[in-house]
Amino acid sequence: MELSVFEDAEALAAAAADLWLDRLTARPELVMAVPAGRTPRPTYRRLRTETARRGLSFARAHVFAVDEVRAPGPGEGYFWRDVREGLLDWAGIPAANLHPFDPAAPDPEAMCRAIEARITALGGLDLVVLGLGRNGHLAANEPGSAFDSRTRPVRLLPETVDYILTDAAVRPGVGDRAVTLGLGTLAEAREVVVLVSGAAKADVLHRALTGPVTPDCPASVLQRWPRAVVLADRAATGG
Repeated sequence: MELSVFEDAEALAAAAADLWLDRLTARPELVMAVPAGRTPRPTYRRLRTETARRGLSFARAHVFAVDEVRAPGPGEGYFWRDVREGLLDWAGIPAANLHPFDPAAPDPEAMCRAIEARITALGGLDLVVLGLGRNGHLAANEPGSAFDSRTRPVRLLPETVDYILTDAAVRPGVGDRAVTLGLGTLAEAREVVVLVSGAAKADVLHRALTGPVTPDCPASVLQRWPRAVVLADRAATGG
């Protein structure tokens, strides 16, 4: 695992977008799993600007969600809607190359198995981009998640639901049922990039990078992932 620290959130977003586009340039058929939420939004904005400036295209890429809140909620999902607004509305990726979770799937376990099968059929995930939860979760792998867990339905902890509801982009009605790529699934990606911004994340980032490797802090498993990169702004490192 590598850590790079940047002066502020905008410098972090610039570095993340540069890394992302370097990977896209090297492999136009990039298979990605991407996050929703507040932290990646500046990266998506920078990514849009730089993609146009460099004349690059996402048209051959594939996109998975890293997690999703299950119904009730918007038909396409709260998190996928955020990904759509940040990335998909401008990236020109064909619908056949989009692989979201179905938040209303009648058999969520079967849906999760199908997501795993699609990832395998595409040769695995090239790039996973994640945020870091305040309780140490990665995607929706809450504390207690097994390090070898696969894509599955999960229950969100109350503090996670409460935090989601503080986002102005989310309307009331979010429950505690979700689906997520598992930690074992994420570990198999060719590269995992974790974006961490703001002083509120300083304590959990410290625990994730220097504390014991334990399911009590799922992000601590990053210490065991040689292909993981953490991009943080100075506030998130306590500096």
